[in-house]
Amino acid sequence: MAGPDDSSESPGYGTDTGDNHLKSWFRSLSPTKVDIVGDFTGKERFAIHGEALLAHCLHAMKVDFDYGFQILHAVHSVETLLQRLHDRGCNFHVLWFNREYQLSIPTETPAEITYRYQLTRSILIEHFAHAQTDKQTVFSLVFTSLDSNSFAQYLQEHHPHFFLGSNGTTPWWTGGPQLLVPLHMLYRINSAGLHIACVENLEFKSSRAFLRVASPRGAQRPLNGDTLSPIPDTSFKEDSIQHRLGGLTKTHSLTAREIISLYSLAHVLANHALDVSEGNEIGQHVKALLLQLVFMRHCNVSSRSFESRGSGLAIGSAANSFICSLSEPAQRILGSWSLGPFANSAWDAFDLIDGRLYLALLRSSHNIHLSCALHEQFVQLGGLLEQLCGYDAIAKWPVDLTDTDGEKARLKISDPQPNQLVPSLSILPFSHPVLDKYLTSVHLRTNAVISSPVDHKVHKELTHWHNKKPIDPKQPTKAPDFWARRRNQRFMADIIAYSASLTGASGKIIEPETVVVRKPASRHALNKSKKHANSNKPLEKSGTQDAHKEAERLKEAKFQDKSSAIITFWKGRCLEFSKEASLVKRYLLVSKYFLGLSSDHLSVIGAEVSLYLCHILRQIQGRYNPDTITHYHVLAMLWSQIQETAKLTLTKEVHTLVNRVSRSLKLPLYEKPGLPKRKLPFEFLDIASGGLLPPGKSSLNFQLEFCGPFLERSFDSAPDPRVPFEPDAWQRKVLDAIDENKSLLVIAPTSAGKTFISFYAMRKVLEANDDDVLVYIAPTKALVNQIAAEIQARFSKQYSQEGRSIWAIHTRDYRINNVKGCQILVTVPDILQILLLAPSNAAGPTSFSRRIKRIIFDEVHCIGQSDDGIVWEQLLLLAPCPIIALSATVGNPLEFRDWLSNAQKAKGFDMEMVVHSSRYSDLRKFIHDPSPGTYEFEGLKPVERLPFPGLDSDCKNSLPFSFIHPIAAIMDRSRDTLNDASLEPRDCIELWKHMTKHQIGQYQVPNPLDPKKMLPSLVKKSDVTKWESALKDVLADWMLDPNSPFDELRNDLRGEQFARLSSTYNQPESIESQTSQSGPIVSRRSIFSLVTDLRSHGALPAIIFNYDRVGCETVLRELYDTLESAEAAYKQHDSKWLKKLAGFEEWKKRRESAKTKDTKMKQTKKTGSRNEDEDGAMSKGDRARDVANRELSVWDSFDPEAPLQQFSFADNTKLTQEELNTRLKSLRADAVRPWIRDALFRGIGVHHAGMNRQYRQIVEMLFRKGYLTVVVATGTLAMGLNMPCKTVVFTGDSVFLTALNYRQASGRAGRRGFDLLGNVVFHGLHPHRVFEIMSARLPDLRGQFPTSVTLILRLFILLHGTQNSEFAANAVKGLLTQSRLCLGGPDAKMSIAHHLRFSIDYLRRQHLLSENGVPLNFSGLVGHLYYTENAVFAFHALLKDGYFHDLSNSNRSREDVILEIMLVLSHLFCRHACPQYKDKQFLERVHRSPCVVILPDLPKKASEVLERHNQQTLSIFQNYVSSYTNQHLTGMPDNCLPYTKYKVDSVDAQPTPDLSAMLPSSDSPRPPTVVRSPFSALSGFTDEFDTIHELCETVRAGVFLEESAVPYIPMAPKETNGVPWNAYLYDFFKHGDMEALKHVNMIKGGDIWYHLKDFSLILSSIVTSLANFLELPNADGDFGFEEEEDDEIEMADDDRPIFSGDEGNGIRHDVCGAPAPPPQKEQKKTKAKKKVVAESWDDEGSDEDTEEDTKTASHGASWSDSASGYPQAPRWADDGGQSLMEVFRYFSVLRQEFEEKFRKTFA
Repeated sequence: MAGPDDSSESPGYGTDTGDNHLKSWFRSLSPTKVDIVGDFTGKERFAIHGEALLAHCLHAMKVDFDYGFQILHAVHSVETLLQRLHDRGCNFHVLWFNREYQLSIPTETPAEITYRYQLTRSILIEHFAHAQTDKQTVFSLVFTSLDSNSFAQYLQEHHPHFFLGSNGTTPWWTGGPQLLVPLHMLYRINSAGLHIACVENLEFKSSRAFLRVASPRGAQRPLNGDTLSPIPDTSFKEDSIQHRLGGLTKTHSLTAREIISLYSLAHVLANHALDVSEGNEIGQHVKALLLQLVFMRHCNVSSRSFESRGSGLAIGSAANSFICSLSEPAQRILGSWSLGPFANSAWDAFDLIDGRLYLALLRSSHNIHLSCALHEQFVQLGGLLEQLCGYDAIAKWPVDLTDTDGEKARLKISDPQPNQLVPSLSILPFSHPVLDKYLTSVHLRTNAVISSPVDHKVHKELTHWHNKKPIDPKQPTKAPDFWARRRNQRFMADIIAYSASLTGASGKIIEPETVVVRKPASRHALNKSKKHANSNKPLEKSGTQDAHKEAERLKEAKFQDKSSAIITFWKGRCLEFSKEASLVKRYLLVSKYFLGLSSDHLSVIGAEVSLYLCHILRQIQGRYNPDTITHYHVLAMLWSQIQETAKLTLTKEVHTLVNRVSRSLKLPLYEKPGLPKRKLPFEFLDIASGGLLPPGKSSLNFQLEFCGPFLERSFDSAPDPRVPFEPDAWQRKVLDAIDENKSLLVIAPTSAGKTFISFYAMRKVLEANDDDVLVYIAPTKALVNQIAAEIQARFSKQYSQEGRSIWAIHTRDYRINNVKGCQILVTVPDILQILLLAPSNAAGPTSFSRRIKRIIFDEVHCIGQSDDGIVWEQLLLLAPCPIIALSATVGNPLEFRDWLSNAQKAKGFDMEMVVHSSRYSDLRKFIHDPSPGTYEFEGLKPVERLPFPGLDSDCKNSLPFSFIHPIAAIMDRSRDTLNDASLEPRDCIELWKHMTKHQIGQYQVPNPLDPKKMLPSLVKKSDVTKWESALKDVLADWMLDPNSPFDELRNDLRGEQFARLSSTYNQPESIESQTSQSGPIVSRRSIFSLVTDLRSHGALPAIIFNYDRVGCETVLRELYDTLESAEAAYKQHDSKWLKKLAGFEEWKKRRESAKTKDTKMKQTKKTGSRNEDEDGAMSKGDRARDVANRELSVWDSFDPEAPLQQFSFADNTKLTQEELNTRLKSLRADAVRPWIRDALFRGIGVHHAGMNRQYRQIVEMLFRKGYLTVVVATGTLAMGLNMPCKTVVFTGDSVFLTALNYRQASGRAGRRGFDLLGNVVFHGLHPHRVFEIMSARLPDLRGQFPTSVTLILRLFILLHGTQNSEFAANAVKGLLTQSRLCLGGPDAKMSIAHHLRFSIDYLRRQHLLSENGVPLNFSGLVGHLYYTENAVFAFHALLKDGYFHDLSNSNRSREDVILEIMLVLSHLFCRHACPQYKDKQFLERVHRSPCVVILPDLPKKASEVLERHNQQTLSIFQNYVSSYTNQHLTGMPDNCLPYTKYKVDSVDAQPTPDLSAMLPSSDSPRPPTVVRSPFSALSGFTDEFDTIHELCETVRAGVFLEESAVPYIPMAPKETNGVPWNAYLYDFFKHGDMEALKHVNMIKGGDIWYHLKDFSLILSSIVTSLANFLELPNADGDFGFEEEEDDEIEMADDDRPIFSGDEGNGIRHDVCGAPAPPPQKEQKKTKAKKKVVAESWDDEGSDEDTEEDTKTASHGASWSDSASGYPQAPRWADDGGQSLMEVFRYFSVLRQEFEEKFRKTFA
């Protein structure tokens, strides 16, 4: 490569300054690891840099470009990666840049071999071009360079979601300035506004693909200069050889490989004058190449695996020189293949040269014998070569023929026999009555096991694994102590207060409904009622009926008397309202009064009050010019209010005026009044004869343009006695399905009305009986708390038994109410999985799990999440009852329905899907677009404004917001994108106008789409929805045709502001904090200005979303500091305030003086003095008057420190100061930082996972009350929480600002019953990015392989613990009868069965399972730590093989042992890589710190144990692939390229030649591989593997082998490409400094606490499990549950609720050291107790252990140590468990020390 450019412009890369800047830029990036489909791109397209892709694949797949030249393996490796992306739903383009071609070549590569990489690149480009012609799908594009106009146009048209390039860390880039070239590309792309990622970080796990993605950094200074060579000239110039070859292809059937080879050979031979010696040498190479062409016509790819012999294509060898000479003409002809005469030839150039086959043929060229058929083809190719260049290869280098017998011997029809060298590890025998039927398809050879004297302990849970309460329900539960009861009461008070803030549509607190169990009617009663119904005789009147009628008469008379008082009161109120001079204030006062009317008042005066509102609107309307926008919006409010008035009971006067207004607005007239004549208390403003609509404005256009938010929104609604509202048709369908006990999948947007579904199902369960259970699964603990509070507010019920409750909460951090005594359990997915798989919950017919009758999965799209999605998927398969799945965001509803329906059908449940696509309240989107500049903030001004819906409804001043039409935001021209765009009525009319404006030629708008023809005179929302769909049908045809006027239409809708916003995005203003005498200087583009703009437009309350916790607090700090500094400046300089403060100080002095006199008086009384006048004291009357004056003083309520109203966004009318103080009093002082607490008093708060739970709930309640008007939040707030707001703001870009999160978050705006319209505002985002977010399609839900090894073990624990009950058998059936591997995966039922069988074999070899499926030994520990899979298996291997035993019993000091245990655990759990380990600056910072940072290597003994474990696991799953291949893939060769689907096969029906018979034995090919892909075998690999990763990466096609499902973990640095682990856990244990972890270890600040919490809970689980194993039920430590996700701070000990019936005794203990082992008592035999019949499910339990449980499992559970391949006995059995007790003690101490350091961080 060339050196740095000598440009004299600003420094670029290749210069020291530019290099440093580039490295500093790259070092400053903060990439975030994401699932690129589920978390980031969804269905949107991203770009892959082709050269970086090729370089990465060649290295990662170890393609042989040294000894041989394996082009087919190279192509296969690239296609494998692309197919893996495609399988996961990725949508991508591969981009090649001719100027950057050298990025595919390793640095310092000798010039003699660079041709291999260049030729491979050329082949790949043409290969993909040829493939996309066949597929009709473009996925590969070639550009000249990054600076080319075509690439700029590509970015403009496609705007890829992110760019996948290279960071230059591929090991073959060893150094030099070339390393900066890939960084420079990323720099340029990132500066253009695209996210970037590096292919080296690409990681596949199950159905997920993970990358570390960095967000755009905005404009960067340009880098000039490069280190690239000029673009090589590969343009094709037609020559005589090409011309002759073109003629020959017409008469001979030649493939692309043969054409390119002959062309290249002819050029080499024609352009070189060869002497005899050179001719002889080159002739051998020509002969070998022609023989290769012959053999590759007929050989299977599996028969072309050759081992290395000699130097191969080494530098300086004749073979390398020959192949090199062929490369240049080959690249030339490839460069214009699609335009040349050979474009239609059969394509197989992807297999152009097989270097190893070529070398074998070259070495054996004198000793090869061909059959007649093959010899004929060899002669034919030689003849063609002679015609091209005159070189007679056949005459000079003849090939011998075989005889007839030899020909028969050396040809075969079938595939070669597979390699028999696969390690054959015997399978341990296994049989189980439940599992056997699922394993019948797996035919394996097993060996009998010789029993050894070692006994194995049957797993039995003695206590709950998270605390010390015995599982045996016969054990009495201690009553909670005083402090536990107090915490319980305090927490329940919080829940009740929280539930009080959850309001319904009317804004009133929901009254609890008393639920009574409905007993089914008897047959006699049913027959009696049926007889009465069929009888025509009237029923006789009873005395009760007469009494009822008399009561109704008296009630009516009483109401008439009350009506007079109501009317009189209304007249007085009307007079008061009329005295308000401001019409806007008057309107707001009357509106508030109207909304507060009771049902009695509403029936009497409601119509008059509503008409009075119309009267005020008429007055306001008259003040505006009829041509202004505001006039139309006032008119729209009047249009809506008059229709609301008509729905009420009208008097004659009101009826007359309503019809008059309706007529003027061209609304239908209404029926006769229902109330008698009554004079109005106001005079309605008269209406001109011309009507209220301005001339030229039709009623239809007026409704569409301005009345959209007020349109009637029902969709075929009708009364239904089951619910207290009129449900739409889709809602009635849901109710019917619940009544019929069907499963449901409901997909409807936020605010559509999904909430009632859950509560209707709950009521059904509560009414059925007192025992049935409904489980509600929520994705976050915040939503769990909210749902429980809503249940508390909605339902009440009386129970006859103690400990019963309607609801309970169970999360990993806390429980509320008795989980097994409730009827509605609200929980998170992990907890329900634990409960369903717990044997104690399914032991009897009335056990908890068997009483579950319905499970509700809220936000079911979480199945697509990378972290917890697998648990959702497992639960959907395990569910023992009908389910209800709710979501607003499912990208592939039909596929999801089919998968879910099959899962339900397997259990006998029918399922229905109900889809509703319309929001109740539309969303209007804007970009914050203020005028540039700054201003001096001196305080908030009062806002007087009508409640117009939408930010752009009141345009008195210039609007600081730019409206975005949904069609203008479309980036990808696909129908899915168009379908996702939601249009409100005014968007539809605007779209129709623009379509008619731009219609041309064949692109016409049909006449029936004219709104006058399509819509009725009075429009409803359902009418607009149909019109919208019809418009989209036409527009979709335009979008799919590049010649249509769609681009012009879209640009017209975008308007000029789009170009202006794009140009000004990269011109940020200086917003440095400045403060003048009057207040701070604020940029108009700042977040503070945005909030003030929202306030002035009536768009508060608002939620500001920023997907970074630190970013959230930064935004809050900016708002708080601006308000506080402005207030400080005001208080310092404002004369009125200073005067008021002086008055307050004077009052304080007088009060202190009075207190002093009172004190003296009291002292005088004590001393007995009576001379008051002498003492100067006041008389009794004076003192009384003084006290009265003090009580009435205005200064008593004055607080000079309290925020002033003009410096606060709080709405003080919604909450009194006393209520606020009471609420905040429950918040501990150390719960949050003081300024965050103080910000609440200014009406602003923050909400993210790092905040204290109580603080978050206070924020939620204050926001719902309306006191807080601004909350800054991460995405946790968007997950279903009831936080209604008018406006949602997205500020700051993030990789987590995806289509899914955008829809979730924006759904908070415009909630049903609160706002008619929601606003969505983007702040600080490039317009392109805004459009990308708005139009991005939802990702398809894709599951993960659900059958993990730990899950299989837990199923065996369930089966064993319930004695193979039907419940357990059904759980197994739900998981193993699926035809698909996972949601979105292929059909592969056989793979599930095979994977199950070999997982069982693994568990057997690890002493975790007996031959009969009995859980053994540490199976409880492994089951408890399931969430750490696969690290728990490595830990178990160390425990089983005695590593911890030897360490704990060594002579080393306690500190050394503890530290080594901590080091080992840091290698296993909560691991994070340390990619900066080569960065010099980073290492210097480490050297100066107390941190190790780079985790030291594993101790040698531990490393040896884990290596043995990994090798054994490798053998097991290698055996799995071999057996599966032999049983199910026989006759199914692996010969297809994975992405393009080209087959590498014989070109005709000729028999396959046996190369081993035709070549000398020394050059014969190896036997075909069985386990490894034959494409990988081309580079010399066999069925021997070093690591499991290598096995999974190169396994043959057709076999499912998911690396994450194999129980092993890669060990650093051997299996992590040399990258070490970060020592953050190890460092924290040594110094306890979280700040050091953030700044030195480079762990993200917001994540550190959670990583430490996770590790703390792992330690707790280990200690508890060991105590269980050692039968130490009295071991200290209620260890708590594991943290579920980044969404909850665990309560401190004094804040943790403990409740009656909870699984614990109400007292929390810390581990203070390991308890002494209990004394060994001799077991006494006890008589069998008489079986007690359980009176209820609470009493059910077994008094005695079964015989099988109490014995050790020696039968079939052990094996001979001498048997080859059989596992050794576990070390804990050697000494009766004494050494294990030492292990337990050390782990207890480790946990104690870690907890002490960890708890210090809580503050």
